[in-house]
Amino acid sequence: MQVLWQIYLFPMISLEELQRAPDKPGVYLFKKGNKHLYIGKAKNIRERLVQHYRLAEKEEKERAIVSKANSVEWVITRNTFEALTLEVDLIQLHKPRYNVLHKYGGGYPLLLITREPYPTLKVVRGTEHQGQLFGPFFTTSKARKVKRLLHRLFKLRTCDPMPQRKEPCMDYHLGLCSAPCCGLVDRETYDLSVRSATALLSGEVSPVLEELYSRIEKEMQKLNFERCALLRDQIQALENLSKGQKVSGLSYVNADIIYAMGRLVGVFLIRSGRLVDKQILTLEREEDFEEFLLGFYYTSPLPQVLILNLEPSEEALWWLSQRGNFILRREIEPELEELVRENLGQHLEPALLEDEFRKMLSIALPRRIEGFDISHFYGEHTVGACVVWEMGRMEKKDYRRYRIRSFEGIDDYRAMEEVLSRRARRLKEGQEKMPDLWLIDGGKGQLGVALRIRERFSLPVKVFALAKEEELLITEEGKEIRLKENPLLYRVFGLIRDEAHRFALTYNRKLRLKEGLRDVLEEIRGVGEVKKRLIYRNFENLYEFLKADDQRLRRLGINPSLKQEVAKYILE
Repeated sequence: MQVLWQIYLFPMISLEELQRAPDKPGVYLFKKGNKHLYIGKAKNIRERLVQHYRLAEKEEKERAIVSKANSVEWVITRNTFEALTLEVDLIQLHKPRYNVLHKYGGGYPLLLITREPYPTLKVVRGTEHQGQLFGPFFTTSKARKVKRLLHRLFKLRTCDPMPQRKEPCMDYHLGLCSAPCCGLVDRETYDLSVRSATALLSGEVSPVLEELYSRIEKEMQKLNFERCALLRDQIQALENLSKGQKVSGLSYVNADIIYAMGRLVGVFLIRSGRLVDKQILTLEREEDFEEFLLGFYYTSPLPQVLILNLEPSEEALWWLSQRGNFILRREIEPELEELVRENLGQHLEPALLEDEFRKMLSIALPRRIEGFDISHFYGEHTVGACVVWEMGRMEKKDYRRYRIRSFEGIDDYRAMEEVLSRRARRLKEGQEKMPDLWLIDGGKGQLGVALRIRERFSLPVKVFALAKEEELLITEEGKEIRLKENPLLYRVFGLIRDEAHRFALTYNRKLRLKEGLRDVLEEIRGVGEVKKRLIYRNFENLYEFLKADDQRLRRLGINPSLKQEVAKYILE
């Protein structure tokens, strides 16, 4: 790589001075004295430096870089591919404070099976090691836990380097090592243990299983029962892994999924055909995704398949291809993508939602949202439900149910008007905590009803509607947002809508079941009004009454034989 290194020192960096930079590809370095603050690459160094200066007016990170730096250096390269390689190497060398690649490129723990006559297992970081690497693991404790399991199953040596001893150490007596240092295991047997451990970590178990079955037959003929028991445990571990692959249903044996939703990034590891680990991160900016990607694979091995939902640059793909062979996929199976999004949704942070609400809806993040839905059964037992979302969680103690009183039959608009009017009255009188936003299950018609109620009661709330068929969020200004294309918003509004629907439907079913109990008791002789009221108060529905314990019925003054009368009536 031929590069030209030029250094320009400024007591305070100004726009005019940055405009003196060359309009060529390369790497630039913001520094404060000898300390590196930020290192970046550019197709055009001058344009990129000027962009930093202009972004400093509105972005906190850029302002910190430009204001704290008192010098800038640049390195001219022949092309952007060389610039990217140099940028990554310089970041790892100098570890600048404001580089995401440094933050996430420090190295995740890996398991290494060494390349030695009697290999062992090590927990390492980075990819520059002699042997076979497996991982990454997102915590050291998890890596050490797997290492200990492999020692217990396959008895690979625990000492490093391997000494020459006359008597084995304590790990041998604890069942963690086969003591090759004392010659207590032959080379052929030890090699089979190494291949078995490799199979467990890689998921390629079939070839090793055949060898283990063959070896256990030989040990049985020699009446070596202790060795047979060890081989049996190894076979069971590998067979369980093989069964787990079939159950998981994933079409990938070894893959990494790196999925971004705004500034939220999830890393999901598929090993041996199973989803084995995940990590959820929040980047400072969406633009930092590519830098995070390079940092992650600077010290982690590439999988067989890399699945990304964002398009990396040509330079980034070239850099990754220099690290190893892999297959790039940009499409994710729908079921797997749903699982990924669900996991990401569980880690939404208020700052992320705040950004998304301001960006997509031009409002601050509501602290409290009330969701409404109507449910009926062919026009009967019409009910309404109000659920409450507050700062990322559903507040079930604040849920409310409404039985429609003003009419009978099917009219969702009138039902919604009654529910919202009753709710608005309590809000206006201060009997309930005032929300920031109402979410109505329905389209523009239901939205119009809600807006009329809001104006009638002069409530300081925003009103949105969510049309289920198209998952379309409609604002009171008429803006329409397809939530499936905005997963962060969908996580909030979809959750509220689904919970309101569930709560309303549950109440509707409860009323129907209770009505069924009332109808049956009306037809059974000998059940007076007092006894009916007693049963109605203590049992929600017919099935709960039929399953009631006889002693409980007697304590309530109800003859248990009434259960048989009810059951008999139902079966007739």
